[in-house]
Amino acid sequence: MDKKRIRLEDLKKETPFSVPEGYFDKLPHIIQAKIPPVKERRKSIIPGWTWQRGVALVSAMALIFVLVWVTVPERQGALGNEPLSDVSDGSIIQYLEDQNISYYDLSEHNVVQKAFETDSTVMFYLDNMDEDIIEQQILDAPVRGLDKI
Repeated sequence: MDKKRIRLEDLKKETPFSVPEGYFDKLPHIIQAKIPPVKERRKSIIPGWTWQRGVALVSAMALIFVLVWVTVPERQGALGNEPLSDVSDGSIIQYLEDQNISYYDLSEHNVVQKAFETDSTVMFYLDNMDEDIIEQQILDAPVRGLDKI
């Protein structure tokens, strides 16, 4: 290949393109003729609202209302005094005897065991009992652990 340098002064100074006369005057009309006409849309007051959406909205609100009604717990009024505060200890002991429930049966329940976890509760319970009953309970109680010896 021939490595010949091109100089700008050697190039011809004429425009290689030619534009027909009046081309740019006619160009906007040519472009407008190729674009299809735009149809005007009728504007609606509430776009996209149908009776199906109305029914869906009402049923969704009803479902939410039912779920809230079912899941919200009822409020309980004040109970006042403790329910068993008016019942005497003698009546409770008499009821337990009538039902044939012993102290040992009561001691197997977690509620009773938790009530006697503190020494003050045990002392209060023993202070109100007759010494003869306590002595009889101790003598009648089976000794645990002796059967393993």
